[in-house]
Amino acid sequence: MKYSILLGNATLPPCAGYAIILCISNLIQNNTIKRFTQSITQHKITTLLVIIIAGELIFSLPFHIPRFFRPTFLQVFELSNTELGDIFALYGIVAMLSYFPSGILTDRFAPQKLMFYSLVATAAGGVYLATIPPKSSLYFLFAYWGCTSILLFWSAMIKQTWAIAGHHLQGTAFGILDGGRGLVASLAASIAIIILSDALLPATTRQSAISLSESQIAARHALQ
Repeated sequence: MKYSILLGNATLPPCAGYAIILCISNLIQNNTIKRFTQSITQHKITTLLVIIIAGELIFSLPFHIPRFFRPTFLQVFELSNTELGDIFALYGIVAMLSYFPSGILTDRFAPQKLMFYSLVATAAGGVYLATIPPKSSLYFLFAYWGCTSILLFWSAMIKQTWAIAGHHLQGTAFGILDGGRGLVASLAASIAIIILSDALLPATTRQSAISLSESQIAARHALQ
């Protein structure tokens, strides 16, 4: 029998699950995390944890929701897969262009402030998404997210992680950052699935299909 790890609508193959387990096991056996936490202050550990959570959740709106809940997302906003692909492409173009000035901004302004403003601006787009806007507005919204999630955030996150790790713990710090972001993504997706399933539960008890209005109400509930 084949086993797999299910995250929303995204299924990881068995080898991916084993790889995750092996990586965590190796970190514990080698005391990598223990040595890292002993080498930096409690304040820096807390800061790194905040960066890990923020560094993944900022992409939950433009990435996680359309990816993990694609059928519901397509139904709620009355999109085709092609239209959603065009929206993602627009996000990618804006994000790619935002990488270049992102480093310049990080050298001029405090990374903490840039990350704060980025999170607030991205969350504001999420508030707008919760109103279930017309699909034509999604092109502008995802382009906006391409700017807010990269221009003000990405380089600032990298620089702040580098500052926490110092010169001797770079590999460990960035390994914990990426591994932690993956864990946060799994937990966030699981929580969102529970919320969405709970919102759709009354409709699933019927024999008929879930209506568009019911999907919209459930999606709005999950986003809020």
